[in-house]
Amino acid sequence: MKKIVLDFKKENQEIEINEDSEILGLYIGKKNDSANLKLKIIHKKPYLKSNVLIKAVLWDKSKLNFEGDIIIEKGARNTDTYLKADVLIMSEDASARAVPSLEIKEDEVKGGHGATVGQIDQKQLFYLRSRGLPHKEAENVLVEGFIKEITSKMT
Repeated sequence: MKKIVLDFKKENQEIEINEDSEILGLYIGKKNDSANLKLKIIHKKPYLKSNVLIKAVLWDKSKLNFEGDIIIEKGARNTDTYLKADVLIMSEDASARAVPSLEIKEDEVKGGHGATVGQIDQKQLFYLRSRGLPHKEAENVLVEGFIKEITSKMT
């Protein structure tokens, strides 16, 4: 399976799937960082699979605007594709928008998408703090756990 790592510095990215592919993106925003990514994943050939996984962690006043579009063209029968974007907001001033979409022009395909934008789970944070971890270290443990799904695939 081909691995493709996204560059959040490029605003418009279009990827045509010519072989089974895993598309990965990790964005860490701090201070006044800002990223605006419009991603198009295009399937034109039949029997190919693609998985798109985006993870982002935003601190301070950082921002992320993500629009991901999976397009399954006529003739791409038996495509299997999924787009997932998860954003963890670490401060009240950080903000994110994650919008996945599907455009399906063929029958007999499997396609899906999902997105989450949320803050750290306060119960998990409390649990780690009650075990003696300082606040910042407990946050770091939770952030590492959040991004591990993608970092383990990138190495």
